[in-house]
Amino acid sequence: MDRNKVYNKLINNAKRLLLTVVALAVAWPLAAQSGLYVPSAKPVRDMKKALTNPEVFHLVLGPSADAAGYAVDDLDLLDSAYNIAFSVDNPMLYTMTLEGYGENPHEVRSRLDAVYRYFAMRCHSQFPIRYARNPIRCSCNGDTVEILRFEVPVQTAVYRPSELPEARRMLNKSVDLGGCVLVTFRNNPDECVGAARGCYVPAADSTVYGYYASMLLAKGSVYSVENTKDTCPGGLLINIEDHLNYRDILDRYHLIPHRRQLLAQAGYIVIRGRWPMVSDSCSEVQKDSIFIRIPVTQEQLDAKLKFFAKVKTSRGWEYKQLPTRKMPGKGPLMLQAPINVTQFDTVYLGKRIQEKEVGKYFYEVDSPTEAASFAIGKRFYVASRPDKEGQPVMKKPLKQLFRIVPEQEDDQSTPSSEKTRTPKGEEIIED
Repeated sequence: MDRNKVYNKLINNAKRLLLTVVALAVAWPLAAQSGLYVPSAKPVRDMKKALTNPEVFHLVLGPSADAAGYAVDDLDLLDSAYNIAFSVDNPMLYTMTLEGYGENPHEVRSRLDAVYRYFAMRCHSQFPIRYARNPIRCSCNGDTVEILRFEVPVQTAVYRPSELPEARRMLNKSVDLGGCVLVTFRNNPDECVGAARGCYVPAADSTVYGYYASMLLAKGSVYSVENTKDTCPGGLLINIEDHLNYRDILDRYHLIPHRRQLLAQAGYIVIRGRWPMVSDSCSEVQKDSIFIRIPVTQEQLDAKLKFFAKVKTSRGWEYKQLPTRKMPGKGPLMLQAPINVTQFDTVYLGKRIQEKEVGKYFYEVDSPTEAASFAIGKRFYVASRPDKEGQPVMKKPLKQLFRIVPEQEDDQSTPSSEKTRTPKGEEIIED
């Protein structure tokens, strides 16, 4: 073979090889840009582990021949990003940010729309929809898990690389975003689930007033579901009605209902509540986060007056003594006791007495037909007897339990100074 021909052939082959190397050198960075990334200042050694429920991760789609969409080769990356971000087993709740980098805003916007449509179609919707397991805490049913469905919050933005500083054009200081679409998935439960992340009834600390009595309801004390975006049940209505006028009570006197104990009564408060949730169906023990208050006299404090409310036991519902406290301060004397939503019924005021003390509190009568008489065992008693002027007369230990004040003082409701006082710092009254 002619030596010159061989030489020229070698030269041509070398040129072709050089052009191929140059072409690969140009094309390689573009192809290498597409991929899944996590924010990291150092190279990620185990990308599979880093992409297991990451707090933040990125999808980069490099420049595409299709200016209005994405390349067929990008589908595998899109599928991988979808399987991570939209997996029902992933506890992270991601928002999405779609950013396009290019000098032609119209083309960049078209690519962003194509990527957005991909995720929407994968969710069989017009927009990305996420189904996720969401651990919640319900005051009625305790810890549980709901399947949460929400529209994924998505933001889009278009940037001209020529108008950005060099650092802003790079991802992880190594990937040039020029001509790319960057999708960022960021765990943001507050934005996905809702700013409140809970349902609370009442929605804020509230107070319900009767004539004398008042009831403080802490936020969520009637019903609460934490870490959810569900709307709260409506129709909450609470009414408190107090019966502290001793004359009315004496006219129809009875002991506080109890199968085994003697509970002398000195008044009662009726609490009525109406809302969609049925408290009797709750599996959780309700917290005593509702506080009922009444004004009292010094005599009532000295007599160790207590609150009694229904408490569920293994034998059913029974009236039991509540932890009764005196409110501190120099204002009017106030008693307070905690209850929960299952005790919205009649709450009594009174005192536990022994059977041998019955004669100290009540008058014994011979006939059960006498007005306002009641039975203790086989004997009958009344709480008062009329004097010559028809006024009720009680024995001193029972009289101390009642709210008996001059008429000008009795014609007052709960003082305004008590409306904002918190339940903290009370003094417990011991037996």
